[in-house]
Amino acid sequence: MHGQRAQRYIDSTYPGAEIEDVLQFYGYYTVHVERDGKLLGMFSVNAYSGSVWWHNWHGAYIQSRELS
Repeated sequence: MHGQRAQRYIDSTYPGAEIEDVLQFYGYYTVHVERDGKLLGMFSVNAYSGSVWWHNWHGAYIQSRELS
């Protein structure tokens, strides 16, 4: 993944935040971001171009569930 680019994005946009989880999908990665032990949000990184986009359309995070 374009880890350096993702970390630079976090450092410049959300100081003090850290990458918590990285999920790989077809052609992109989704990155969960935490600050102070709480999920701050998520963004995706295009696996080919390295473009980063913040997921601002989700609204406030409520919960995640594992489906089996």
